[in-house]
Amino acid sequence: MSQNDYMMDGHKLLWHLERVTAWQAGELIAPIYVEISPVSFCNHRCQFCGLDFAQGERILLDTAVTCRSLQEMAQLGVKSIMFAGEGEPLLHPGLPEMVAVAKESGLDVSITTNGSLGTPEVWQSVIPRLSWLRFSVDAGSPDVYARVHGVGSAAFEKTVESIRQALVVRDATGSSCTIGVQFLLIRDNLADLAQAIQLFGAMGVDYLSLKPYSEHPQMLNKSDFTYDAEAIAGIDAIVEQYQGAFRKTAIIFRKAATNAYASGSAAFNHCHALPFWGYVSSRGDFYTCSVFLNDERFGVGNIGVETMQEILFGMRRQSSVAYGSEELVIGHECRVNCRMARINEFLELLSSQPQHVNFI
Repeated sequence: MSQNDYMMDGHKLLWHLERVTAWQAGELIAPIYVEISPVSFCNHRCQFCGLDFAQGERILLDTAVTCRSLQEMAQLGVKSIMFAGEGEPLLHPGLPEMVAVAKESGLDVSITTNGSLGTPEVWQSVIPRLSWLRFSVDAGSPDVYARVHGVGSAAFEKTVESIRQALVVRDATGSSCTIGVQFLLIRDNLADLAQAIQLFGAMGVDYLSLKPYSEHPQMLNKSDFTYDAEAIAGIDAIVEQYQGAFRKTAIIFRKAATNAYASGSAAFNHCHALPFWGYVSSRGDFYTCSVFLNDERFGVGNIGVETMQEILFGMRRQSSVAYGSEELVIGHECRVNCRMARINEFLELLSSQPQHVNFI
């Protein structure tokens, strides 16, 4: 596959026009995609962690409650789930059961993980049920990995071996699960980029995604890192050098998102994306936006207390969605180049109807 097959630097709402049309008609719609955080803690201390402020306590989602909520989400129109969030999802002992229930309920399921806890047994339990599995590695060598992830240098080979095992399990089971590696572009790993491309390209992962850094407003470990024209050109040159060099591996440089972050400003004025996605924290709280954890404007219920029908179609979510589109100050409160940025650009275009729209 090529990088265009994944559309990571764009959005996929064009394939959900029935949901977009319902939103345009003023309906409170079910999210298409929900991210779930199984645990609040992590076995790594990545220097770029956007949710470092949320990892003080050891909190786990209740497995039975989560499984019930997953079944309800599927019935109400949610289409996909990603297990990731505040901590490392593989630290939750009930994750394989959650994955199984989500898949059996008709949801597309994915996991983003640092991968260090992966074993053949873990991969055999989840990979046949996943649409995709993404490893956050962010390095191509042990020393850089140790510095970026806040672990010992021996952890790098353990993670690389975990990825190899996942590929073996995927191929042995005949699964269609896409297995990719993510490389977050920061100051401390840019010199490792070519080495990472060579390593993971030779392994035959489906893609290596080069993702821009985006500072979370609540981060404790702030960084002044940004991307100038020279840095972007340098990344581009390395990608161009290796593009097409590996038969199985697409090298995906999210250049549009990187340029957007470098600009320092959003290309939209209102957040219209909140109806289309959601976030479940490790406490079971449902948020319309993960940037605003512990913010009552965006917390709309708890899966341990309310049904998903009550959460997704209740007044609290309706009010939060309206607040996002009408009152949220994008340039002041929001993450620069947030996850929903491309979707917001598209929805803002749709909400600004030109004159004589039928003259196409």
